[in-house]
Amino acid sequence: MSGSQADRGTGVHFTLLGTVDVTVAGERIGLRAAKLRTVLALLLLGRGSLVSDARITEMLWGDDPPATAEAQIQTYVSRLRKILGSGCAITRLRPGYVLDVGTARLDLIEFERIAAAGRQAATVGRTVAAAELLSRALAVWSGPALAGVTEILEAVATPDLEERRLVVLEDRVAVDMALGRHGDLVAELTGLVGQHPLRERLRGQLMTVLNVTGRQAEALNCYHEHRRRLAAEMGIDPGAELRRIYGQVLEAAPDRPERATVSAWNPRGPKTSVPAHLPPDIADFTGRATHLATLRALLRPDPRRSSAAACVISGMAGVGKTALALHAAHRARADFPDGQCYLDLRGTTAPVKPYDALGKLLTALGVPAADLPSDLEERVRLYRGRLDGRRMLVVLDDAADERQVRPLLPGDPKCGVLVTGRARLSALPGVPLIDLDVLPTAEAVDLLGRIVGRRRTPPDAETAERIALRCGGLPLAVRIAGARLVAKPHLRPVDLAARLDDRRHRLDELRFADLDVRASLALSYRGLPAAAQRAFRLLALLDQPRFSVWNAAVVLDATVGEARELAERLVDARLLDVPDAELPGQDRYAYHDLVRAVAAELVAEDDPVDDRVAALHRAHASMRDSTD
Repeated sequence: MSGSQADRGTGVHFTLLGTVDVTVAGERIGLRAAKLRTVLALLLLGRGSLVSDARITEMLWGDDPPATAEAQIQTYVSRLRKILGSGCAITRLRPGYVLDVGTARLDLIEFERIAAAGRQAATVGRTVAAAELLSRALAVWSGPALAGVTEILEAVATPDLEERRLVVLEDRVAVDMALGRHGDLVAELTGLVGQHPLRERLRGQLMTVLNVTGRQAEALNCYHEHRRRLAAEMGIDPGAELRRIYGQVLEAAPDRPERATVSAWNPRGPKTSVPAHLPPDIADFTGRATHLATLRALLRPDPRRSSAAACVISGMAGVGKTALALHAAHRARADFPDGQCYLDLRGTTAPVKPYDALGKLLTALGVPAADLPSDLEERVRLYRGRLDGRRMLVVLDDAADERQVRPLLPGDPKCGVLVTGRARLSALPGVPLIDLDVLPTAEAVDLLGRIVGRRRTPPDAETAERIALRCGGLPLAVRIAGARLVAKPHLRPVDLAARLDDRRHRLDELRFADLDVRASLALSYRGLPAAAQRAFRLLALLDQPRFSVWNAAVVLDATVGEARELAERLVDARLLDVPDAELPGQDRYAYHDLVRAVAAELVAEDDPVDDRVAALHRAHASMRDSTD
């Protein structure tokens, strides 16, 4: 097609649940190149969030990208822009891209919307409508998800999409069972269990329909086959729900088809679910001894406690908030024998609403999707009821603000909760705060040594300290430096240190695989209003370690009050520090070196030359006056 493909009409339909493609004005484009499909799929899966260059590069080429990777990505994006026209904007937001689909249709969103409507219908007893809606949701799929993309993206992203499809399929089967369609389901479930032998919900459904149709021997054999497989391959027993169904079959007292009701949609699950959802501990965790001791004391059982043991861990991007929370949580697991839940609240990208967060937590606690209340307050009540009397630990990672967190706090004093976030969340009553700083140089050097370990010759002490200093003690930066040394045995530590010495390219060196200092820090910037973004950029022109609110006012061409308000907004966003916070009346601010580097790049890219020159003259004048 020549020219802008989308100029021929306004209808755009994206396909992810099948061969990745796009239809414009009723005409299927027929994307042929796997890499082009991969870039489109990544942008669509981003749901309007930034997809970093590093992520795209990794999904296209893995660990061996070509020297022309950035140029090739730009070419793919340019081709997609030409295909989509003005209806769907692909915006360059360094260090990545964002796709705004506008009013275009995306089959994944349609699938999720129709499936949610089907579950809601089942919950309120509209079983026939539920069966129709869930079948429609499954019909949105035109084949295996993400067909035609690179093998790397397929391996990473398709398991989650396939899991969502199977859950909806299981829900549709449950509704059909509630409608008494047991005989029609035997053949379908037999095939599904053969394809997915370890999915116990499908196996339990097959056992139930066999039982109801008088085929108890086959139902028992279905269970024993599964039990033998689990014992041989994993050394475990079937789950509580499958054992309950097995007991029903043994009793030979199945529900008769004419008595089948919506209870089939709402099978009784085990009363006690013991989730163990913590991500792996950080094997090379280093330092933070004082903070670990504080968290250990906080989470230790205390019968005098009247509310859940809670703590907020805050700090700038990459400072190690999640690492500290997970390390502390793993050390405290024995004190929470009823389980540990983990939830990424995505506060810096696309914050999860409390309603949806509670749905995820309740599902982790064993509540079937069909039983989730449709009201926020009811979800809060059910969540706290499920935790009542149980010693459970909840880790809420990357919280946006207090409003997101409050409904998720357990009510039982035997529970514990760790919250991480860039914001300080100081408005949570009675919840202590650990505000993380960067690592001292010695601990940063130690972390670098642990990351490199025995996998290659570690840097000498002087070079290691030089690298740690150029990383500004930021654990994320140190981890990237260590990963680069491990992945590239030919890269001498002294050469990496020399590259990091170059302020113009330091951020480029601190990017590896899906770890990217620039991208992580840029998330804090993107959430700011325009005036604060401008202040963040222009204040980087004050090329001195610390500056006063008066210096800021001069550079921003603002009043002292306006400058203070903007600077404090940047402090709240963890983009400025207050180095003399303990000294009253000291309105002085400072950038972390790597944050300043991000600001310097942005001011060069986003501000017109005349504005930069004028601000630079004001910056020089303010610094000169400060020394007079």
